[in-house]
Amino acid sequence: MAIPELTGQDVAAGVGELLPEAAPIRPLRPLRQGRSHASWVLESSRGRLVGKVFLGRLGAGGLARLAEHRRVCEQGIPVPAVLAFTASCAAVAGRPLTVFKYLPGRDAEEALPSLESETVLEVMRDTGAALARLHQVPVEGFGDPLAGREATSASWNDVVVGRAEALLSAYRSVDGVPAALIKAGLELLCELAEKVSPVVWPAVTHLDVYLPNILLDEQGSFRALLDLEHVRWGDPVMDFVKPAMWMFADQPEWAEAFIDGYRASNRWPAAWSERLAVATGLELLTGVEYWVRVADHAMRENYLRRLRAWVQSDGVDHVWSAISRTTRLA
Repeated sequence: MAIPELTGQDVAAGVGELLPEAAPIRPLRPLRQGRSHASWVLESSRGRLVGKVFLGRLGAGGLARLAEHRRVCEQGIPVPAVLAFTASCAAVAGRPLTVFKYLPGRDAEEALPSLESETVLEVMRDTGAALARLHQVPVEGFGDPLAGREATSASWNDVVVGRAEALLSAYRSVDGVPAALIKAGLELLCELAEKVSPVVWPAVTHLDVYLPNILLDEQGSFRALLDLEHVRWGDPVMDFVKPAMWMFADQPEWAEAFIDGYRASNRWPAAWSERLAVATGLELLTGVEYWVRVADHAMRENYLRRLRAWVQSDGVDHVWSAISRTTRLA
């Protein structure tokens, strides 16, 4: 479904404003719409492009993350090249607009059901390796929680405590969530973060690695990581949370291939399980507030169920706990 009152012609006109040298520009087809954006494939004199329109405002933080996406691409990480972006484009009703170089292929969610098992495992290895390379892009420190970059925190503990304080404030205006559970979760999160913080090193983190954000080429091989809208400078272990939640729960062999690919390209994080406990709690506590705010009942209940288990186990029951019984993590 397209954004109401927004057409491919509107997006083509907006891209023409940002990249006049690419004229003439015409829309070819829409891409699958995300929760917060819609995109069109466009034909231009510079080849095929993608015009991506955001539903909400980007603000300074969103613009900083797009700049970080561009920097990551310039470092040779397999992500789509950012050609131009603006916080407000008149042609698309004042919404934010970003122009990417088009990369042909299919996302992994669409492609994997038709692939042989060995090909799928190779995709997982290559995805793990790409993530490992992303984590090696130089950063200056732990980034601002909103903008994602520009080092502002001396330690991972500072980042987590700051996020916990912001969440505590946000939850005061949230109805239908057990207050005692949230309080216990935030206290446990800060307790665990303080213990593990000395061994955590900062890295560029994607924070949204799952099948729709993995692009494969027409032969079914890994091509790129997509959608870096959440990119931050933080603990790289954060990037292992969503793959475990949404990719590996019933596919431990995928998890093992992913880990093999990561290890082949980067050192394995120290204090892995302890950091996973913090990363899991941070994802769940952030997620419950978000799913309530956007009125997604099913996802709210999913995250609440996971959060209860995490709190009751003092963080031991994290997203990799079941997978790790059959997967070589040590």
